[in-house]
Amino acid sequence: MFESFYSLSFGSPVAFVLMLLATMLLVFYFHRRAGSSYGFINRVYALVMGGGEFYNEDIGSFWKERRDIERFNALFNVGARSIEEIVGFKIWVEKFGIDVRLLTNLRRRIDLERMKVVKVKWWEAPFFVSILLFFTIVFMFFLSIASSNSALLKFKGDDQWLWLGHEKAYSTRLHNLVSDEEWIITKKECERTEGDYEVLMSESGLNEKIVGIICNSFFDEEESLEVGNIIREQKAIYVPVAFSFLFMLIPFLELLMISRVIAARCHVLHKYLYHKST
Repeated sequence: MFESFYSLSFGSPVAFVLMLLATMLLVFYFHRRAGSSYGFINRVYALVMGGGEFYNEDIGSFWKERRDIERFNALFNVGARSIEEIVGFKIWVEKFGIDVRLLTNLRRRIDLERMKVVKVKWWEAPFFVSILLFFTIVFMFFLSIASSNSALLKFKGDDQWLWLGHEKAYSTRLHNLVSDEEWIITKKECERTEGDYEVLMSESGLNEKIVGIICNSFFDEEESLEVGNIIREQKAIYVPVAFSFLFMLIPFLELLMISRVIAARCHVLHKYLYHKST
């Protein structure tokens, strides 16, 4: 029996790479939430070198505090830097009856020294919306090319880009899933014309030479093969598709954070007013 390179069975190269990536992502995730990797490094050190605790009491006490801070941040993700800030946060939440679920994951948006949710600046929402729209357009543009069964090309001496497949050619738009085709030349239409391209020229606005090349590509094996090669080469554009999608996530997550900050500020203000009135 043969085993494909892309097999996900244990021991295959792809399975190893996926497990490695999953481990790296998990470490990065906890590092970002906890604000440090002391605990992870300590476990690796203990595994390799042995020993788990410090022998000096002062250092041991300091290390336990750091672990408490790291674990607290991993759970609540508020960016606490000391035990005092954690205790102050606990007192603040209990005093005003604040829903701690609205404060988790705010991290840099919460000031634990002054016990307040940082106000969102006026320019942040429009800025991230514009960035999101930009990368959405870029993503859709690259995706329309990579996922298309037609080749996006233009002929020498002509400035017009068009889609050319094995069954039809049509005018190009930014994203062919959300816009109508201005003109279309099909293989059947080319068969009916029998070399007389007047109607196709008037409908498409293309000259006779280009219409002839398009129609010939439907029937000529060599040209059809060349079109197929271009279509396969376009699949490499899935790489910028993936990158543009990742860049889309950055402003999207920032907008989610902004919405959580606004909700948290409104909640805290309501609790302050309620506490003041009682």
